[in-house]
Amino acid sequence: MNIIKLTAAAVFSVFTLMTFTSCTTSIEPVDQDLLGNLVNPTSIVGTYTMTAFNTGIPTDLNNDGTTSINQMSETTCFNNNIMTLNADHTFNATQNGLDINATATTSTMECYSDPLLSGTWALNGTILTLTYDDAGTPIVETFLVASNTLTYSVPLGEIVGTTSTNEPVFLTSSINVVYSR
Repeated sequence: MNIIKLTAAAVFSVFTLMTFTSCTTSIEPVDQDLLGNLVNPTSIVGTYTMTAFNTGIPTDLNNDGTTSINQMSETTCFNNNIMTLNADHTFNATQNGLDINATATTSTMECYSDPLLSGTWALNGTILTLTYDDAGTPIVETFLVASNTLTYSVPLGEIVGTTSTNEPVFLTSSINVVYSR
């Protein structure tokens, strides 16, 4: 009789262990951003506005004597950059920025506005991937998702700066572009 009770207790223990083990292994991991907010594809759908174009090199594009790492503080050329992530995993984005118009005698800074950019997006954990076509070349860009912000980072990119005589020049710098909702 004791052997039957011991066997029944052992079977029940193994069954209980298997039940709890199988439950814990079937739970999918929760993706959280840096602030602990849950991140899932439906939580990032919406419209984002560029709020910062930060560079590793401070610039004084408006020639007011004060440099800034946020080029949006120095020029209005980046204003109205909007990115919309749609529920069907497509996106649209405006492309406004700053360039140098160089002639044989002078170089000036000028704002540009490229055609609307569109493509698809995917979310893997806290990494947002945008995929689009640029004149026949597939482009993939990755953003870090944190709370209501999307950050695109380039370790060595090209930015517009100025010389000591306020001539515009291209500089190599790190770039962090931030979109906020």
